[in-house]
Amino acid sequence: MRSLVYTSTQTRPITDSELAQILAVGREKNTRLGVTGMLAHRDENCIGIIEGEDDVVAERFEQVRADPRHTNVRVLLDEPITERSFPDWSMAFQTLDPLMRDVPGFRDLFSAGGPTDRDFGASRARALLEWFRKHPLAPLTNQNAADEEIPRTRAINGAIAAIHDGGLTRFSLEAVAVRSGMRPAEILELFPSEHALLAATVMRWTSAVSAPLLPMAAETGTVAFLRALLAAHAEEPALMRLIAGTLASSADPSTEGADYYRSAYLQFRETIRTALQEDVRAGREPATMHPVRGAQQLLALYDGIRLQALLTSDTDVVDAFDRAAARIRRGWSEQYEQPSYWDIPIAGAQ
Repeated sequence: MRSLVYTSTQTRPITDSELAQILAVGREKNTRLGVTGMLAHRDENCIGIIEGEDDVVAERFEQVRADPRHTNVRVLLDEPITERSFPDWSMAFQTLDPLMRDVPGFRDLFSAGGPTDRDFGASRARALLEWFRKHPLAPLTNQNAADEEIPRTRAINGAIAAIHDGGLTRFSLEAVAVRSGMRPAEILELFPSEHALLAATVMRWTSAVSAPLLPMAAETGTVAFLRALLAAHAEEPALMRLIAGTLASSADPSTEGADYYRSAYLQFRETIRTALQEDVRAGREPATMHPVRGAQQLLALYDGIRLQALLTSDTDVVDAFDRAAARIRRGWSEQYEQPSYWDIPIAGAQ
């Protein structure tokens, strides 16, 4: 296996819709090829990491070189590896995490007057990879935070790492403190309670995954957006378990934080309903589809497949979604008729 780290410059700004397409298409293609990695950007500057079998990494990098959206493509590091830095990610694409400024000399990679020799680039690339190994979920937790927000980001990164490794049942202020390198008292100065920290963690983690994909709803439709979101969540079972756990506990209104999680889910359902309504207006879905009922049906499928994936080992979430969604969409084109299967006689009944 090889790990290749490169920098490049965008020839033009990448729109949100293009970013969503890059994420969806790149994730599917990389999964098929066994490629993992990350692509991050700050302004027009990009840094990418590609991991996988030697020939596949070489092929994918040549595609980057040939992409008209990239120029000044420069290899910082190309070396054999025995362990991936991104074993679970087919692709992450985020603006740079504010905590990344902690990497020694990282800013020099993009500074106009910085050193350009290969040894300098390689040393900075190794520092970057080491940082990712220590903070494996960092690219999924960035929020373009201002300087005063960095302690909050550090605490939430620690919370995500703690949940990723130990699960929601082992989540505690002490575990977060260990993973974030902060004292519990410091964390409580930022969040009034463990529940507040957990709520902020859920919000940031889910938003970091879904926000870049959301333009797909307007560009290619609601079903395509949910499919891409399902594929993204499938790469991070810990996030799916966290969502399932918090939503399940929120079924009891007396549970602390229940109102917040229920409200967040209702907001997500409203996003899907609104997107389906726009699909009808744009002609992507038939006028016979009622957006409210369509949202209920799609979310029943979406939530059900995620739950199955957590409880079974043989669920291909994307394939299952594709097959069921195709049938749902076909049904939207037909006039609804009250089902008659309730009237099937039971053998032996009088």
